[in-house]
Amino acid sequence: MKGYWQLLKTHPRTLGFGLIFCFFSGYGQTHFISLFNPFFKEIYQLSNTDYGLIYSLVTLASGIILPWVGPLIDKKDARWFGVAIAMGLILCEVLLASFQNLVILCLALFGLRLFGQGLSSHIAATTMARYFEEQRGKALSLAFSGFPIYEGLITPLCAYILGFISWQSLSWSLALIAAFTLLPLSYWLTKNIPEFNFPRREEEIETQSQDRGRRQWTRKQVYSHPLIYLLLIQFLMPPFSLTGLLFHQAAIGEFKGWSLSIIASGLSFFALGRFFTAFLAGPLVDRYTARRLYPYYQIPLTIGFLGMSLLSYSWIPALCFIGFGITVGSGAPIKSAIWPELYGTRHLGAIKSSFATIMVMSTAASPFLFGWILDQQQQAESLLLAMAILSLVAAALSILGLKRYGF
Repeated sequence: MKGYWQLLKTHPRTLGFGLIFCFFSGYGQTHFISLFNPFFKEIYQLSNTDYGLIYSLVTLASGIILPWVGPLIDKKDARWFGVAIAMGLILCEVLLASFQNLVILCLALFGLRLFGQGLSSHIAATTMARYFEEQRGKALSLAFSGFPIYEGLITPLCAYILGFISWQSLSWSLALIAAFTLLPLSYWLTKNIPEFNFPRREEEIETQSQDRGRRQWTRKQVYSHPLIYLLLIQFLMPPFSLTGLLFHQAAIGEFKGWSLSIIASGLSFFALGRFFTAFLAGPLVDRYTARRLYPYYQIPLTIGFLGMSLLSYSWIPALCFIGFGITVGSGAPIKSAIWPELYGTRHLGAIKSSFATIMVMSTAASPFLFGWILDQQQQAESLLLAMAILSLVAAALSILGLKRYGF
């Protein structure tokens, strides 16, 4: 922890910038939006499949936009990029609070997925990975602590608050909180910090690239090489499988004989596992490199899905969600650090935005796919087992790719 404290004292504002955007990305994350699902489905009398399809389509649309917007962080001042994201989140919460028809609801959900899950996570991960070279793992872990803080504190708190106020009032409150915290902080935290000023001089970029002795890959070059295709399934499995699980947690719990309170309480254990593991993973990335750790971070996810598939005890969700949190917590710094290790930092925004697009598309598919399977099979065991098997396949492919093409 001494290394973390020293890093925080040296770069408090830079790390704070990453942390607040990871925190406020919670506005657009599935675990938080799912709190409002019962209200939306009741208003329009939507089935699991119908609402899952709507959610998948708006998520897919936000993913299609990311490759066009994400690379701007390679060319524009990160301060104004952050301010624009904050304003987008505020506007979408206002739309959600005041929607009068299904079209406005879809626009609000689209914006929350784009500015929340997509761009807030993108700007945080890209700035931390780009501006920290020697202690990249620790910097990413500190910034990414915003994710479990929101999951473990704000989501349960809002679930409790919804028992006393309307969901519209909660949405208005969230818009006001972002307006008075995220918006001013996104400007102030990056003010007068040269590393956040863009566009940077070409000579400076070239000098840094030569000093680091690393090839600076373009997005086109990345996708013309076979390695990325062997790594992507490992990259996509946690968001794909956990988005589907969280979106349909009530239905899966019903099939397994777990009450909603039992399976929903797993989110607190998920946040706990994610929070502490992220801090353990950061120094490991700095010591061993993300390339060495990447194939193995999904082991707890595999065990968790296997356990949920085979066992139905009431304590299983808590234990499995700890495993899910360990995978997501360790995977956050590992997955963010491996791309600059392999491909350099010059085009990192463009490269990461394309990965984020693919990730968002996978999370767009899973709510509909999970809903369809659950409606067809009327049981959850085979679906959960399939996720465990897919995660093993993903790990095997990443080992093969890094062993053969790991540069």
